[in-house]
Amino acid sequence: MVQTFRSITVILVSLALLISGSSMLGTLLAVRMSIEGFAHQWIGPILAFHSVGFVAGTLYAAGIIRRVGHIRSFAAFAAIACVSALSHPLYINEISWAALRAVTGFCSAGLMMVMESWINDRASNEIRGTIMATYSATSYLAQGGGQFTLGLSSPQTYVLFSIAAALIAASLVPLALTRSKAPVIEQHERMSVRRLYQVAPIGIVGAIMAGAAMSGIMAVLPVYAQQAGYRVDQISVLMGMTVLFGMAMQWPVGHLSDQRDRRGMITMLALLGLLVTIPLITQDGRYFPGLLLLSGLFVGLVGTIYPMCVALTNDSLHSHQMVSASATLLLIFGTGTIIGPVVGSLMMELLGGHGLFVFLAGVMSILSVFSLIRYLTAKRIPVEEQSEYVPVATAATPVIMEVDPRNLEFEPPVKIPLVDRRSGRQDRRKDSQSGGRRRTDAADFNE
Repeated sequence: MVQTFRSITVILVSLALLISGSSMLGTLLAVRMSIEGFAHQWIGPILAFHSVGFVAGTLYAAGIIRRVGHIRSFAAFAAIACVSALSHPLYINEISWAALRAVTGFCSAGLMMVMESWINDRASNEIRGTIMATYSATSYLAQGGGQFTLGLSSPQTYVLFSIAAALIAASLVPLALTRSKAPVIEQHERMSVRRLYQVAPIGIVGAIMAGAAMSGIMAVLPVYAQQAGYRVDQISVLMGMTVLFGMAMQWPVGHLSDQRDRRGMITMLALLGLLVTIPLITQDGRYFPGLLLLSGLFVGLVGTIYPMCVALTNDSLHSHQMVSASATLLLIFGTGTIIGPVVGSLMMELLGGHGLFVFLAGVMSILSVFSLIRYLTAKRIPVEEQSEYVPVATAATPVIMEVDPRNLEFEPPVKIPLVDRRSGRQDRRKDSQSGGRRRTDAADFNE
């Protein structure tokens, strides 16, 4: 177990560097666009192109990785993402920034697929729960920590863009130096949205609403804070603490959900999220501790809704359907992350600064009404038959869901002894025919 975690630590370091740079860059761009005088109806869609690219990456990046290999594709994705970050100060206009956000999102998905496939290859049944929790905690800590770097310099200079690019580029170093052999990225079929809605309608609606609310506040809140007159260092603290609130809520809410009906839990979380938006709508935004506390509570509540939807959906499925269903839910959540910044910024343009919170209140209202109706009318699953709640990072691809401890179909990687080239190929053919997972020689990927 200790040896396994040592090998995973290298991957988690790469993950932390990547997410830190990417998250800081998103907040930096929101603040910089506000300073540059971009119209609100442009800021949201530009930021949403990162989600567009990320969703596209989850669909198509795996093919690139299979063709050229893990290390080469990781190096290419990291280099392109680094160049994209550095290019923003060179071309300050809506179209180029939207294109750069899409490129960064696509590369981020590809990078995370590589890292998650390496994590899968190191996993065993005994430690999958620990690995999943560590992955989620690393993701949240990196996203929150990246926000604090925003206060290191002025967003009007190139320095912060260089820091973001450096963090993304640095994520390449730990994996580039690893001696571990490249794993296999398996092809996962997605369950159809119609089929998944028939099984768990709250899972579908909750995932898209959680995505819209989470991305809406994370993308547009820096714009609101900047226009409210807060300094850049205050905005960095606001965004960093907000993310950490989201992480802190995962485990207590998850523990509670294992003892309660999850439809009722989602209804309660949505109603509490709605209540939190009311003072955000009515306050003038100039009291920093109040904005920090309320924003953190909102993100903490919304951040638990998506993992709750995954758990609720798994309660109604067989184990062999879990990974395909999770892939569909991630796609739906990603669709919500595209909607959130677009509508949130448009509402700010129409209603002023508080329009963002009006939008968030509307999202929580829709979810609370829908989930309450389902709670009162749908057949309930006994609490003792529910699956375990597992924290799920919002920045993830379907690859990591293989190690979800609720996936009873997981097969640990088969360790192939070191043999000569010819016999090694024969062993791999036999393993492939038997249907088991295997560790593959790096030569198969042209490393």
